[in-house]
Amino acid sequence: MISSKPGTPAPGWRTPKNNAEMERKAGMSGTDTRVDERLFKRDFVMICLVNMLAFFSIYLVIPILPVFLEERGYSNSLVGAIMSMATVAALLRPLFGRFADLRGRKATLLGGTLVMGISTFLYAAFSTALPLFLIRFLNGLGLAAFHTAAYAVIGDLAPAARRLQAIAFFYISVDVTIAAAPIAAKAMEDSLGYSPVYALAGGLAVLAFIASLLVRETHEAREPEAREKRRLRLTPLQRNIYLATMGFTLTFGTLQTFIVLSSESKGVVQGELFFTVFAVTLIVFRLGVGRRADRWGRRNLILSSAAITLVGLGTLSFSSTLFQLLLGSFLYALGFAYLPTTLSALLLDHTDAADRGAALGIFMAVFDLGIGLGGIALGPLADLWGYTPMYLSGGAIAIACLVPFLARAVTTRESKPG
Repeated sequence: MISSKPGTPAPGWRTPKNNAEMERKAGMSGTDTRVDERLFKRDFVMICLVNMLAFFSIYLVIPILPVFLEERGYSNSLVGAIMSMATVAALLRPLFGRFADLRGRKATLLGGTLVMGISTFLYAAFSTALPLFLIRFLNGLGLAAFHTAAYAVIGDLAPAARRLQAIAFFYISVDVTIAAAPIAAKAMEDSLGYSPVYALAGGLAVLAFIASLLVRETHEAREPEAREKRRLRLTPLQRNIYLATMGFTLTFGTLQTFIVLSSESKGVVQGELFFTVFAVTLIVFRLGVGRRADRWGRRNLILSSAAITLVGLGTLSFSSTLFQLLLGSFLYALGFAYLPTTLSALLLDHTDAADRGAALGIFMAVFDLGIGLGGIALGPLADLWGYTPMYLSGGAIAIACLVPFLARAVTTRESKPG
């Protein structure tokens, strides 16, 4: 847990190298003093593969479902409401995280991917609003359950000295689907229609289910007595991590919603290039995360990546040429490539292994909520003042959300929970 000793340095920002040393010392009291720091073992590779299959399924559906609905005469507000049901389901991530802590990761993985597969096939069977609301919610529910458990598996498998690298590769398994799946979906829809896209997406979700069967359990279910006694108590550091995450994902949600419109308002018609540059930059720089990144220290990496993200946001706020758009997109993505990964690595550094699922469930719910609220919360500012003040306001909110996190790092001593 977290203890406070004024005037003491903040080892909570220590590098995982020191964390690994702590693990070695702890291991000396047991029968095996060796710490296995290998990362790319069977279960790690399999869970990344499962993650990629599941998200490829998701990102095949996301770009074509709104068009599918619009062609059937639905209004923009109804289309938005149907699409948002997946975000509503994502708010249940903490419950799935707690379930994964109490009952084991594998049951949550299997249940999530199975629900994803069944619900994805159903898209092709219905075109009326009420069933589609339910299908979209079930699809999001399956993703929330699966992805929360998968993230917890990564936390279980990653050696402390390579935790940031492990999370970066886990994120890459999603990044590649963002870059490739929408293109594949559009090409299939143009040549074959919607049903084959839904069939492929459902098939990939089923493959994710089958691949999940090959992932070994990394966290055994607890005894009934232990389930009743165990409660997650959030520490100040954990709460500040969640607040900082909310602030910065809010800016991404705003960009995701308005970057094309704001670019067109300034005469730049290639606003969609933001997404291409963003995805490619994430993949390239996360691929470059090696073991050295885990030794840089969480604090320095969080500060530098947050600063670069804000510089990118500022550049995009004032961009009026294609070059400025591309530069801002690159800088924003460069910072974002490391910011959420390092925040989640710090969260894992200071979360007991028995609570990883619940803690990561909250982290991802906050992440999704920030993105979902970006357009809703800041959109009215664009109507009042314009796009540039809207983006700058988002940056100000992100800074405000980061301040308590940084202030606590200066004034408290963080100790790894045991």
